[in-house]
Amino acid sequence: MSMKNFLAILIVSFTIVSNVFAATKSRELSLDGNYIATDGSTASLLNASIGQFVTPQLAVVTSLTNQRNFGYTATTIGMGGKYFFMDGFKGDLVPFAGFGIGLRLDASNHGSTQYDLNGGVAYFLADSTTLDARIRLLSFNDSSPVVTLMSIGFSQRF
Repeated sequence: MSMKNFLAILIVSFTIVSNVFAATKSRELSLDGNYIATDGSTASLLNASIGQFVTPQLAVVTSLTNQRNFGYTATTIGMGGKYFFMDGFKGDLVPFAGFGIGLRLDASNHGSTQYDLNGGVAYFLADSTTLDARIRLLSFNDSSPVVTLMSIGFSQRF
């Protein structure tokens, strides 16, 4: 095969692959949270994130989280990643894993670093909409213990 034919095949292949990837959804908007009420006290977490897919299964994620735990309030802004273990289509149950690091500020403006390790499953209600169940392990660089949270939410790819 000549160099000219090789370059022509390479250019055509690159164009086809680029068009296929461009036709897929490249961003994901997610909302998830939880709510617990015990003995008159409440705890809640609300997380909103937006991800940019760098491959069909890997997204770079930016998030904003509000946490209210039995009188303690904190807001975290962070970034991280989310990996889907396979492509998903309507009716599929797809496992995913995520990680993140963020700056957490409490109501008294005390700041700390928050580390987030999470995983769960996404049930594809449609090719671009999922119902998500997630378990999160949150750790902080202060003396707080590791927190384990379960949440449920939705994601929309666009």
